[in-house]
Amino acid sequence: MSYRKPLIGLAVFLAISLALTWTVLVTLQRSVQGSTKSYTAVFTDVSGLTVGDDVRMAGVRVGRVDSIALDGTLARVSFRVQDDQVMYGNTKASITYQNIIGQRYLGLSLGNYNDPRVLPNGGEIPLSHTEPSFDISLLLNGFEPLFSVLDPKQVDNITTAIVQALQGNAGSVTTLVAETSKIAESFAGPDRILGDIIVNLDTIVRALAQQSGNIGTVITQARTIFDQLSNKRAQLMNSLDSISSVVGRVSTIVGNVQPDLQQLLNREPGFTKHFLDKKDAFDYFGSNLPLMLKGIARVSQEGAYVNAYVCDFNVTLMPALTTLIPTIVSMATPAGRPTHSEICR
Repeated sequence: MSYRKPLIGLAVFLAISLALTWTVLVTLQRSVQGSTKSYTAVFTDVSGLTVGDDVRMAGVRVGRVDSIALDGTLARVSFRVQDDQVMYGNTKASITYQNIIGQRYLGLSLGNYNDPRVLPNGGEIPLSHTEPSFDISLLLNGFEPLFSVLDPKQVDNITTAIVQALQGNAGSVTTLVAETSKIAESFAGPDRILGDIIVNLDTIVRALAQQSGNIGTVITQARTIFDQLSNKRAQLMNSLDSISSVVGRVSTIVGNVQPDLQQLLNREPGFTKHFLDKKDAFDYFGSNLPLMLKGIARVSQEGAYVNAYVCDFNVTLMPALTTLIPTIVSMATPAGRPTHSEICR
């Protein structure tokens, strides 16, 4: 009996099994080809990320997650990337959804952190340069009360749009917003108006409560003013009659004077022309007006009568006597000139 054929068949089976097992093992391990560099990143939440998950740049797999460890209240993720991939201080690390079943990957991209230095092998991406994981189940549970009253097709559209948006599909963001807007239009209108009314009323009531003392004072003072006006009602009415009479008289006076005023303003050549023609005379009058007023004040300052004192009085009766009077006056005084009393000096 020959065992060659069974042995050959068994060898072929074992070779195929080993090849398939190796393929499955390599697939599960998802190792990185070639030389690699290792880095770490600090996150506040790494829910759903597991050891062996992909590390991607621009959607292309460039490494894998090696370990996830708890560092106090934070999570420290160690990963490696291919040696030809350069990491910078501006690199941003985020945990992104890969598919709807919840599988995630570590995404690397450039952020605006003003740190262009090259990150060395073994470097760390700080917490400020990372975006934590997002729990989609928590989001969908939040929509559960809304989903219970919606059409299943709308629920499916929203769920798909959320997953695609988390994957970075820009078009799905528009779809998500559109679907959410349609749903919100059905519920938000009356509720929003009612909410605004409640918020505004609450603000008004609080403001009135804070100013209750001032409002009470204003009301009290206003009541006092109106009481006083009520007590003076008769006098006010009489005053109104008097004011009305005075206004009527003023109106009559203005009506009577108006023609003369119009004639004064509109006649030719008028005051302006006269002033320009006699400018020197007006200048002389203005210069001497203070002296004239001062003189008038001096003769009228004693009361309701004119008080004047004559200091010099010259009378020329005959031309022949004009030269004789000064000679007599000069002879009458010791100094040879007229002497005035103290009030005329």
